[in-house]
Amino acid sequence: MQRYFFRALKTIVLLFILVALVFGLSYYLGRGSHPDITFMDLIRRSNIPMLVIFLVAFGFVYPMIGYVKQKIYASKPFDEYKQEVIRMFLQLNFVLVSDEDKKLVFRHKSAVARLMRLYEDTIVLDYSESPILLIGLRRDTYRLSRMVQHYIHNTEKED
Repeated sequence: MQRYFFRALKTIVLLFILVALVFGLSYYLGRGSHPDITFMDLIRRSNIPMLVIFLVAFGFVYPMIGYVKQKIYASKPFDEYKQEVIRMFLQLNFVLVSDEDKKLVFRHKSAVARLMRLYEDTIVLDYSESPILLIGLRRDTYRLSRMVQHYIHNTEKED
């Protein structure tokens, strides 16, 4: 739960920064057609209370829908697939950070990608139980779980 509030706070701060950038860009790009409008006039003409409510609400909802757990089913122990799965993650620019307690922890290699994901780009592959759990940001987790499931399925079909 503590992680949820931290993610929500990060999302809210990022949204406020993005909105401030949009206001700034719209002011400076629109000065040619409306030179008499000041930046504060632009702010006053906007419905700021509604915008703040929307940003805060979205910031609190996003961590609930933006992060998921995906189950991956395998009939053999994960150790048989482990090296190939690590190689697949490396091909997608995810580097192995740790391998402890039957949990593989990956992070994105690119600093820009990590920043855009608010440094919440950690993907955890928990193979301590069956089914295997892949935990992380929705977009990456779905893509990686499909790849791993496809690899496991094809490997088991060959045997």
